[in-house]
Amino acid sequence: MVREGGVPAVGRMRALDGLRFAAAAAVVAFHYTGRDNPGWGESVREVFPTLSRLTVYGGFAPYLFFMISGFVVLMSAWGRPVHSFVASRVGRLFPAYWVAVLLVAGVLWVVPLVPVWEDLGLHGVVLNLTMLHQAFGVGHVDGVFWTLWVELKFYALLALVGLAGFTRERVLLLCLAWPLLGALAAQTGTGLLVTLLEPNAAPFFCVGLLLHLVRREGWGTAAGLLLGFNVLLALWVCWSYYIPWSVAIAGAGVSFRALAVLLAACVGALVVATTARVADLDWRWLTTLGALTYPLYLVHEFPGWVLIHLLAPVLPAYAVLAAVTATVLAVAYAVHRFVERPLGGRLRRAVERDLGRVLDGAPRAAAAGPAVPPRPRGSTAVPRPPLPPLPARRPGVARTPDPRGARDARLPVP
Repeated sequence: MVREGGVPAVGRMRALDGLRFAAAAAVVAFHYTGRDNPGWGESVREVFPTLSRLTVYGGFAPYLFFMISGFVVLMSAWGRPVHSFVASRVGRLFPAYWVAVLLVAGVLWVVPLVPVWEDLGLHGVVLNLTMLHQAFGVGHVDGVFWTLWVELKFYALLALVGLAGFTRERVLLLCLAWPLLGALAAQTGTGLLVTLLEPNAAPFFCVGLLLHLVRREGWGTAAGLLLGFNVLLALWVCWSYYIPWSVAIAGAGVSFRALAVLLAACVGALVVATTARVADLDWRWLTTLGALTYPLYLVHEFPGWVLIHLLAPVLPAYAVLAAVTATVLAVAYAVHRFVERPLGGRLRRAVERDLGRVLDGAPRAAAAGPAVPPRPRGSTAVPRPPLPPLPARRPGVARTPDPRGARDARLPVP
């Protein structure tokens, strides 16, 4: 991943941290008050008749995550070696994720409100620690983990492009080919390609990729057309996938017009958050909120439902909501402070070092040529290189034994 054009690195965009936290807060509100769940013991439409009509749209927030990820991850990958990019993603994702898997599994072992142990068993819970469990047909320990599998495939795709080196043309081609091929795979029922290309997420990632390209190199006709193309594909995903999903999962339908407005607001918010004037805001509290986003997202759903289940019989609904939200925020801060901060950098450096050795060793081994045969044990003789092959026999030349014993000598026939 060689940086093209010598563009200087971009500093931390604190407004993006705030936007990430807003997306996480929307997901928390959706899971607690926007969708039916086993914690309240009745429909959230009965518990929060007014609030639920708004928070049901919080289920759209993961798509805002995908747009932000497209922007931020391309910004991180451009100009970095592939092994450094991979190591940064491993160090960013896995420490908090491992703790979240163990925490959720432990809570549900004590209070089996969601039948995770019954459905997955110990082997399924352990396989979740790899973050690759869906490749083996194993379900999630927590429902929110589905986005991580999607993100991993996005990282892999971006790393493949990075092997060739990022350029404007390659990013534009990616933002045309990826969502288009994914849509074709979905229409033709090509299961493997659908799984790999994630057609319901691809246009949202591409919106972020294109907005980073625009920030980096300016607007152009191709970038503008492709941005419009991917926004239209995202609207199609809202119509064909998200609305039926909301009815099935949240227990309530959503308006397509409202989703269109929400999508436009998300794209606009990402544009504003990454413009020079807003991106340069030095509000450190936004970075603090951004640091809580990932652990909050990981630990809030099933453990939060368990807390709701325990508190709802004795406290008013809004008091339960406040207490549970405060608790999961405290847990998220603890995961960030005592897990991510001390372990994330160490894991990143270890992976980067070891991957670098592997990648550096392969070219050296190829350049060194075939290995010299090993010396027999106890022998001090130095192996001699093989003699060159004999030239082709010419007419009128006979072979007689070579007095040196090494090869047949060639003597003229008298």
